[in-house]
Amino acid sequence: MSTESETPSFDDLPENEEIDDDNGSNWIDLEPGDEVGGRITGFNPEAGRNGVVEIDGRPMYLTAGMRRNLIGQLVEGSIMAVRVSEDEESFTNDDGEEVTYNPKEARFQ
Repeated sequence: MSTESETPSFDDLPENEEIDDDNGSNWIDLEPGDEVGGRITGFNPEAGRNGVVEIDGRPMYLTAGMRRNLIGQLVEGSIMAVRVSEDEESFTNDDGEEVTYNPKEARFQ
């Protein structure tokens, strides 16, 4: 593994774990004056209007401002590596044309 001052290579970073989108029904619904805090255990940026974050396994809808702050705090300054496969894959698009591409894989620290 590389030192903290070096940028790690793709192989230095761990493979991504599969994300389970089953959020259960224990939603956080705060009233005026309420607070909640804990470890982020899940994030679904496509859920709802601005995404859903899980705090200690309990989901909560984000506002647009909360989403921007969350992404900025968790993403900016993080390490990311991307590898483009040498193997080509293809699919047929909506216009019936075959599109060929080289798949990408990302890892994070």
